[in-house]
Order: sequence, then C-alpha cells, then structure tokens
Amino acid sequence: MVRTMVIRVAALALLLLLVVVSVIMIRTLNRLPDTIIYLVRSEPIRFHLEAVGRHSNERVLEARLRQAIKLLIAGPTPEEAARGLSTAIPADTRILQLAVDGDTVILDLSADFAHGGGTAAMMGRLYQVLYTLTQPSPIKSVALYLEGQPLTVLGGEGIMVDHPWHRAEHASLPVW
Repeated sequence: MVRTMVIRVAALALLLLLVVVSVIMIRTLNRLPDTIIYLVRSEPIRFHLEAVGRHSNERVLEARLRQAIKLLIAGPTPEEAARGLSTAIPADTRILQLAVDGDTVILDLSADFAHGGGTAAMMGRLYQVLYTLTQPSPIKSVALYLEGQPLTVLGGEGIMVDHPWHRAEHASLPVW
C-alpha cells in the first residue's frame, strides 16, 4: 500500500514536471524568430544585406511571405537601426498582390517602390525583396511587378531585373 502510494506520487510529480517543461517550451518557441528578413548595412564604401529574425504569427506560406514584405517596408527596430541597419524600401510602398505559383512568388508592388534614391538604394530594394522572399523556404524565384506590369528595368539608372529572378543564380549575399 505504501509502495503504491509512493509510485502514484512519483507519477504525479513526473506529470507535473512534464506540464511545466511543456509550458516553458511553448513560451520559448513562441518568442523565437520564425521569419528572416534582409536589411541593408551601410559601410563607408559599400552596402550589403544582413539577415535579421522576426516573429510572425502566420503559418500559411503566402501569409508569411506577405508579412515578411510588410516587415521589410517597416524597417529596422530601434536596436537594429542603432547597429547601422536600414531598409531601402520606401515607407509608402504597398503590396498590391502576392501569390505563390509552385516555387515562384508573384509580387506586385505599388509604384512607390521605384521612387526616390540612387543606384545603391534601388539595388538595395531589389536585393531586400528578392533575398527575403527566397530565404529558406520552398520559394526558388520571384516575379516582381509594379502596378501590374512586369518589372524588368528599375529606375532611371536602368537596373536590369530578371523576370523571374532565380535564387540559385545568386547563391551568395550581394555586396554593392
């Protein structure tokens, strides 16, 4: 009888421990970043992308990608800005459409995406969008549109844009 009672108390203690560990794990996992976006780091003679983690409550791929673009447009947190990170995407850029077709994202942005900045800013915008949408995920390429028209040349600088742009052809992060 005493032995049965000890076994029951031990089993109950193990069950409570399991519940506590589960709650801690769930809380920890909910705080971990589940989305990667690429912000721009400016150095004296060059620019490059830097991956930063963000938390998104979205589980559906299309919604998660849309959220990632919104996070890019919003830019860095105050802490990231203090570390020299920024976004090259104009704040008034809007997502007109985002759809997934196989392993390609079709992204249609407002014309605001093409406004302002020189060559470095334009390159940064493209790289931020393209690398963020193709970061570890089933997405391999991005077809970028502005106001419903395929984007093949960006800005007065005439930056050529592959349509669609394939991540495999650009394996390493760009420096410009």
